[in-house]
Amino acid sequence: MNYNLIYNKTLMRTSLTVCAIALSSQLLCAEGALGQSLKESDITYVVKQTSVSDAFEQLSKITGFNFFYDESVLKGLKNVSVQIKEGSIDAILNELSRQTGLSFKKINNTISVSRGQVKASFPAVEQNAKKVTGTIRDNHGEPIIGANVFVKGTTSGTVTDMDGNFSLEVPEKGTLVVSYIGYLTKEMPIGKGQQSVEVALIEDTQALDEVVVVGFAKQKKANLTGSVSSVKMDEVMGDRPVPTTGALLQGAVPGLQVTSGSGEPGGGLDFNIRGTTSINDGDPLILVDNVPFSGSLNLLNPNDIESVTVLKDAASASIYGARSAFGVILITTKGVQKEQKVQLTYSNNFSFSKPTNLPVKANPLQTVQAYSDMGYITYYSGQTVDTWLDLLHEYGSNPSAYPDGYADIGGMRYQLAQTDIMKDFLSETGFQQKHDFSVSGGTERSSYRISLGYTGSDGIMTTDMDSYKRYNAKGFISSKITNWLTGQLDLSFYKSDKGMPSGANYSKAVWAPSYNPTGMITINDEDLYSGTAGNLTRLGGQNTNAISDTRVFAKLIATPIKDMVLNAEFTYDNLNETETKYSKRIRFANADKFSEEYTSDYSTYSRQRAVTNYTALNIYGSYAKSFADNNFSLLLGYNQESNHYDYLKAETSNMINDDMPSISQSVGVQKAYDKFTEYTVMGFFGRLNYDYANRYLLELNGRYDASSKFPSGSRWGFFPSLSVGWRVMEESFMEPLRDYIPEFKIRGSIGTVGNQNIDPYQFVPSMESEKSKWLDNNTQPITLKQPGLVSGNFTWETVRTLNLGFDISALKNRLSANFDLFRRDTKDMLTSGSQLPATLGATAPLQNVADLKSTGFELELAWRDQIGKVHYNIGFNLYDYKAYITKFKNNVAGVIRTSDNKTYVEGQQLGEIWGYVTDRLYTVDDFVEGTLDANLKNGTLKDGIPHVEGVKPNPGDMMFKDLDGNGIINSGNETIYDPGDRKIIGNNSLRFQYGINGGLSWNNLSFSFLLQGVGKCDKWLTNDLIFPYYYEFGTIYEHQLDYWTPENTGAFFPRLYETGMRNTNYAANVRAQTKYLTNGAYLRVKNLTLGYTIPQSVISKIGISNLRVYVSAENPFTFDHMPKGLDPAVESKANGLGYPFMSSYAFGFSVSL
Repeated sequence: MNYNLIYNKTLMRTSLTVCAIALSSQLLCAEGALGQSLKESDITYVVKQTSVSDAFEQLSKITGFNFFYDESVLKGLKNVSVQIKEGSIDAILNELSRQTGLSFKKINNTISVSRGQVKASFPAVEQNAKKVTGTIRDNHGEPIIGANVFVKGTTSGTVTDMDGNFSLEVPEKGTLVVSYIGYLTKEMPIGKGQQSVEVALIEDTQALDEVVVVGFAKQKKANLTGSVSSVKMDEVMGDRPVPTTGALLQGAVPGLQVTSGSGEPGGGLDFNIRGTTSINDGDPLILVDNVPFSGSLNLLNPNDIESVTVLKDAASASIYGARSAFGVILITTKGVQKEQKVQLTYSNNFSFSKPTNLPVKANPLQTVQAYSDMGYITYYSGQTVDTWLDLLHEYGSNPSAYPDGYADIGGMRYQLAQTDIMKDFLSETGFQQKHDFSVSGGTERSSYRISLGYTGSDGIMTTDMDSYKRYNAKGFISSKITNWLTGQLDLSFYKSDKGMPSGANYSKAVWAPSYNPTGMITINDEDLYSGTAGNLTRLGGQNTNAISDTRVFAKLIATPIKDMVLNAEFTYDNLNETETKYSKRIRFANADKFSEEYTSDYSTYSRQRAVTNYTALNIYGSYAKSFADNNFSLLLGYNQESNHYDYLKAETSNMINDDMPSISQSVGVQKAYDKFTEYTVMGFFGRLNYDYANRYLLELNGRYDASSKFPSGSRWGFFPSLSVGWRVMEESFMEPLRDYIPEFKIRGSIGTVGNQNIDPYQFVPSMESEKSKWLDNNTQPITLKQPGLVSGNFTWETVRTLNLGFDISALKNRLSANFDLFRRDTKDMLTSGSQLPATLGATAPLQNVADLKSTGFELELAWRDQIGKVHYNIGFNLYDYKAYITKFKNNVAGVIRTSDNKTYVEGQQLGEIWGYVTDRLYTVDDFVEGTLDANLKNGTLKDGIPHVEGVKPNPGDMMFKDLDGNGIINSGNETIYDPGDRKIIGNNSLRFQYGINGGLSWNNLSFSFLLQGVGKCDKWLTNDLIFPYYYEFGTIYEHQLDYWTPENTGAFFPRLYETGMRNTNYAANVRAQTKYLTNGAYLRVKNLTLGYTIPQSVISKIGISNLRVYVSAENPFTFDHMPKGLDPAVESKANGLGYPFMSSYAFGFSVSL
């Protein structure tokens, strides 16, 4: 037994009771007179459009009665208006009861408020009453202090003391009603002659009745047997300044991995459920109201979403068939309750964003010193390095000597002043605004909701071409056509417009040294803009992407007989995407060479359009029946989907007018391309649920699917699943523990799902046309390529999942926990078959010849409680997985290459990084004395000192451990059987992904936070932000200054070479190795929000039902191990810089009428 817990609970109850006794003592003397005078005297009571809580407060001031209720009792109630002159309190309470449906019971000078409309009258206790004593205890056997005890139907009542005891006058055949917050109300009939009672209150397990949306149905959370996580969008979103649904889900659902490619406005997100799915990739199926969504999840307005359910195992996802092999993200949009008064809601937020992490370049003196340390005598653009260094030292001590920030010596320009290249390219802040409006209402037979949304984002590039705008419109109506037939219509329109400067010039921003001027440069008496990233971005062309999605969803719901529901759904989705790319020819000044240059030989322009038309038909019905303790439900249905895709692209060059790019207004060669595909999926599905006494749970799912993506003889597949559950606490032998642990469920599932994630027509030989390499009558005739080999017998990849887990709640449902262990086997993955003889001259066709296994776990913990008026909650989720190749027939030799090369070997753990074990930097003592030249190069190694094959090392180069002992550092024959001196040095899989959330509320003030991170990840990154002068004409950053020189032999980075990666020594130094393997683990503070809800007593006077204001910070802090300028969540490759990850700071308000 947890004595500390009992002590804390007792202490809290004691405090509350002392307060209650102190208050009662003040009123006790006046109780009889007060109660009687209120019955007999006249009361004037007037409130207009006032919240119920404020109405109680005013009535309390007038009468002296105190109102006792839980805040949840008043949730959702409309404002009240009462006007009673010279009336009794009975009349006032009866009127309040009529308007709200609340029940009132008088206990001494306290009026207890509860749900359920009853007559609010207070008859006196009968004269022949007897005294009854008793004790009220909780599920731990501990006394409940301050519990309400009253005689049913009377004004007589009391509260329990510090020992849980009470004494009360009770009439013959009377009934005691006992209630306390967090427990179920209990009634106790008092028998003839009975003078004492012992009452044990049972915890309220309302949370177990929560309903979760699953495949084509809703289920009680308590009865779920599959692996399902569900979140309410309003709770996840809160007041966060995040315009996209996907970003809101990051860190909110265990097992759901959400990653971003960049921080640009409208940037895309990738979703994954439970790790690597297939070597062919496999995204989860995203459904909106049971139907796949054709567009990007970015198009959806989070304010239109009610809940998001993630189906993770085959038992829960298989009912959706062909595309659900790797999980389902099921989005349920908002509806409206019937008989709801018209409600208008408006909300907004305005946020300012800034990069979380930008690299800092070394100053000009440090930069040119690095040129000297590399061995440059004359820089590539002609400057003498020693002269340059002398000028920089002079400029540092006397800047006024060179007021223009440069020196012209011997016809050569030497730049001296430091500039901020990054600031010229990326501004300090971006701006975003978001507005949402909705109107909803309903009658007894109909309900409706209409919403409009707008999001506008201006990025941080120093141009107005960096922007994103989204427009949302949605209308929903539900109408009861007859007593057994309901019709629903949902119309949605989504539109986004994204702009981005052509090319974005990230490479120039990375490579440009800190002395490059950012303004105008006079060359040949003409002022030209310097060719910095900022200037070229502002002067260049723009790429645009416009997406529109029109979606029509119609549904009929019929209830022809009791317990039967029939549904028919039809969806039409039209997705249009238009993209333009314009690369403008720009004349600029090269600041290094002090010359005039052009970005390209000519401008180019392209325009492409893609149209997707999607239709879906779902017909399904359910029937439920119970016999004694046996409960059955059956779901049967049919699904058919078709998808047609059209694509057209045209491109040209040499615009007639550079300011008005057009295909027709050009003098270059005009080209056109087109493409179209279509596929159809159809299937029959069913689900059988059975439970005995809500204790033993069974669910069977089956889907018989066909896909046109496969050959005619192998299009159909049957995919069954089975899940079971045992609600342990429902067993009679667990009753002694039920008060401590109201719910404990063990569940398990096994099942298979098919995966059709391949392009259509893979079984049809195809020939591509191209212009020949030879001339016929001075023209290039069109020829056809020979088709590749195809297989006519490949079929579905099969995904089999096994899941074991448990759900538990304890301590009056304040603590809840969920845990899952899972295994997913992806069988018969499609890849090229066994290697064919080279003499055939063709690669093997697609065959089902590879298998993948993933194993992992998920944990979710939550705690909710309150201390007085302070409500608080905290939650934690953790997820981890590993994935292995268990069969791969296309690499018998066991070839291994770099971590980015998709070469697979049986037994391989996905994400493996192969590399060398770093030993140390070579020193002068490693070379035969007298063999090194004046630049400490070209020496002879002493015997026994290993070296990289094909490379003659110098002091300051990297030495690696000779794992195979042959004295030569190499990669053997690049196979797992002979890896040379390489070994597995890390793994780039995201391990131990976690999220932490919490909140506090007190009166109308609230605070919430969200943390998210990765516990383990190795990253091998090779770019200009990792290694100094990785690019031949690059630059150096502050965090890269610790490189080897004869005076700095203990440096972090090896020796520099003037041609970067083109130098064999440099390339050997930066090959994959343990020393520069980056720790990719991180912790990010995703959100901090502080909000305040204006009291009803203030806003009700102006006709407002709710008004909330808030401030919020998104991604304000990140704790990681990455080099400066790189974010752990956005893995920058190539030159190292992409659109940076952003933090934002917002304020806004929401109002309801």
